[in-house]
Amino acid sequence: MPDPSKTLETIPGAPLPNHNAYSLVVRSSGETIHIAGWMGDDPETGKIVEGGVEAQADQAMRNIRTCLLAADSSMDKIVRRRLYFLDIKKDLKTVMDVWNRYVPKPGPVSTAMQISGLAKEGAFVEIEVDAEA
Repeated sequence: MPDPSKTLETIPGAPLPNHNAYSLVVRSSGETIHIAGWMGDDPETGKIVEGGVEAQADQAMRNIRTCLLAADSSMDKIVRRRLYFLDIKKDLKTVMDVWNRYVPKPGPVSTAMQISGLAKEGAFVEIEVDAEA
């Protein structure tokens, strides 16, 4: 029998990934909303938006907001963020400026790291969050 404390619930109305490998948003145990990483994907086309890291971060934040609203949560309930960069020194300030337009201060706990690559060609940043339900 599954452990009810580890139950995952997919969220009706949330954006769907372009494949069936994972969910973009789930609620665990009714308490926490987990949002998969967004890289500035246009949810209509699945392609990375043009305009550089600022445009990608803005699109990622809009996608995250859509996921949270579908889960009856909101940007002010974000409790953890993870930021993945191709060039953290160049892009961190820009991404944080975009973040601050969407999320009230004080911000959540955060991890930011530079990685060697992202899953989609042309992506510069990926943003992943967890929020209270």
